[in-house]
Amino acid sequence: MLKKLLPKTKSKKKKEAASSAIPTLDRLHETLEMLEKKERFLQKKCSAEIEKAKDYTKSKNKNAAIQCLKKKKLYETQIEQLSNFQLRVHDQIIMLESAKATTDTVDALRSGSSAVKSIQQSLNIDDIENAIDEANEQTENMRQIQEALATPVGASADFDEDELEAELEDLEEEDLEEELPEPPARIPAPVEPLAKAASSSRQGSDLSELTKLQAEMAL
Repeated sequence: MLKKLLPKTKSKKKKEAASSAIPTLDRLHETLEMLEKKERFLQKKCSAEIEKAKDYTKSKNKNAAIQCLKKKKLYETQIEQLSNFQLRVHDQIIMLESAKATTDTVDALRSGSSAVKSIQQSLNIDDIENAIDEANEQTENMRQIQEALATPVGASADFDEDELEAELEDLEEEDLEEELPEPPARIPAPVEPLAKAASSSRQGSDLSELTKLQAEMAL
């Protein structure tokens, strides 16, 4: 029973420590800002005492000038202490921020691991296999439906595929013949020599008839 209670108590303390990190960081930053302001104030005091010492030196008031320098030394001592305080606060801030980053990282990893574990527990290998089988079955059913829709019915189912292919080949041959260039036209033979020959023949025939007519008149 005690062992069961201890982990819970330890985990509770870790959560409380993690939740208190942010307020602690805020307080450290506020303290650091206060120390820096106080240091700047003392530095101004030092500068003022130096100026006073210069003025007293010009007026030949040596004792007053020495008192100003003593005050300056006291201020410088306080400034040095404040610098040490700031260094320690800086160190605490760095350590706390690093610890908080580590805690946040561990918490994130733990949450991620729990989420993955929860998802794995919700999955079952049998359920996955059944889902895959159902998907394959639906795919096969859809393929069969598509094939059934693509099958010709009615008058189109009676068409002879070979006859259609032969007709298609005839159409392709006709298109090919139409695309072939026409043979060159024959060049007609020259007509002029034939015309001259015909004219000469007619002239010879007329001359023969004229000679025959003259012979008959002489008788």
